[in-house]
Amino acid sequence: MALTKQHTSKTMSFGEHRDLEKVIHNTPSGKQKRVNVNFDEEIHIRFKAACAKKSTSITEVIKDLVDNWLKENDR
Repeated sequence: MALTKQHTSKTMSFGEHRDLEKVIHNTPSGKQKRVNVNFDEEIHIRFKAACAKKSTSITEVIKDLVDNWLKENDR
């Protein structure tokens, strides 16, 4: 089952090669997956600098943000 999103000019498909139920109920495998996110250049510079000041990385901050979001929104 694929998720679809209606866009102004076309329909976008997500995960056509996967069974949605399997994705939703799958237990973590411990594998790392890469996620690309686009930011405005100014935001990226500010974000990177703020992370450096806090002695952390962009990856760690985003992981924390996603973990917190999932606690509130998962299931």
